[in-house]
Amino acid sequence: MRDDDGTETGVSRRNYLKGTGSALAALSFVPAGAAAAEGHEADSTASSGGRTLIENGTVVTVDPDIGVLHDADVLVEDGRIERIDHAIDASADEVIDAGDSIVVPGFVNTHLHAWQAGVRGVAGDWSFLEYLDTMLGEISSHYTPEDAYLGNLFGGVEQLNAGTTTILDWFHIANSPDHTDRAIDGLEDAGIRAVFAHGQPGDDSATWWEESTEPHPDDIRRLHDERFPANDGLLTLSMGIRGPDYSTDEVVTQDIELARELGIPASMHIGSLGPGGVETLEELDLLGDDLNYVHANRLTDEEFALIGDSGGSVSITPEVEMQMGMGMPALRETIDGGGIPSIGVDIVSAVSGDMFTQTRFGLQTQRALDNQPTVDAGGQVEEISLSARDALELATIEGARALGLADEIGSLTPGKRADVTLIGADDVNTTPVHDPIETVVLQAGIDNVDTVLVDGEVVKRDGELCNATARDNQDQLVESGRRILEESGL
Repeated sequence: MRDDDGTETGVSRRNYLKGTGSALAALSFVPAGAAAAEGHEADSTASSGGRTLIENGTVVTVDPDIGVLHDADVLVEDGRIERIDHAIDASADEVIDAGDSIVVPGFVNTHLHAWQAGVRGVAGDWSFLEYLDTMLGEISSHYTPEDAYLGNLFGGVEQLNAGTTTILDWFHIANSPDHTDRAIDGLEDAGIRAVFAHGQPGDDSATWWEESTEPHPDDIRRLHDERFPANDGLLTLSMGIRGPDYSTDEVVTQDIELARELGIPASMHIGSLGPGGVETLEELDLLGDDLNYVHANRLTDEEFALIGDSGGSVSITPEVEMQMGMGMPALRETIDGGGIPSIGVDIVSAVSGDMFTQTRFGLQTQRALDNQPTVDAGGQVEEISLSARDALELATIEGARALGLADEIGSLTPGKRADVTLIGADDVNTTPVHDPIETVVLQAGIDNVDTVLVDGEVVKRDGELCNATARDNQDQLVESGRRILEESGL
């Protein structure tokens, strides 16, 4: 970085201007007008396709056939990874210097209620029942379509700021078609890759969440035909269903059959109140590899085996599960049962919004659980059960598998889409890097996320978000959240 007189200060531009943490007030945006002077747009997509060359990075591919390459390049063409190698000699429209960076696949967050970005930090002391009563029984009814837009815009931007390039957005304030359309608009304007899980209205919890006899809102047919006709862009459609914990067998059957008629996956919260839900699905002959199970804390070993045998996936959100009394995260049970394990954030109204934190929670909690029998027996643990690489896979390729996107994202593999995160390796908490995987999993955080690409487009550069829409709407988000909480009596 240079002072006004042009002399070098010794502080890198990335370290000086980066965003700091999850709080939206600390997000660092490219200033209006500054982007053009530096040669890139101040919008959510700061490059425009063509060829991009990421040079001289420590490339952690999460591809077992490629591994980790030092001083390597990644060539991106038209949004797809073309080549990964040393000293690639190719012309490029843009060159990104990754000499002081660890290059990893963008993180995949398989469970997020993005709309709650506007009510950040109100549920940090709530139990699960308090959350159900207050968030889904009161707050959600006060959202307007514009509130839904702002929540999803900033919910998505927050993820990009933290190096997450793909989310499953579980949208359960579908209070009207306008709410849903504006929520989708928010994800589009964020520039994130997202699986939009269309859920239920949030203005009558007794109807939708207590032994519900209401089938899924028919508006999903309109979304399928009009908003997601191809279902092959950055945004794809899924169904957020109540499942057997919250609706009758007849409704569960109708909902899953509707999802399969539309050819889209379904995700459900299950096992936080007690076991038996997966057994019900088996009895109804509804199990399949198109089902995603969220939390699953209190399911039985037999139910995890059913999930594994049917090819299902589990979204584990460790921080919120431990806070709210749902039970211990079910990572070991998912792995042993043969299901696809993945990590999600869940709600920033209560917990951390970044995958660094959630992945670390999941890894170290499961290590402790695995260690405890040896500790109880008075012995010493001789081998750690899960590795840092296992954890990185949970946050990347396993998440992609859980969302049915492993052929497109989740690893840095030639032929896949270029969803890429660059993590600073020269920051005080990351240098020196002896094992780049351990650095990413156990030392790095939001502050170290330097540059992020989604589908080959730069959405964060040198620590600054490239999104004029979010920059211009931050005050509106604050006003929205205050009004919603006031109307909710909070």
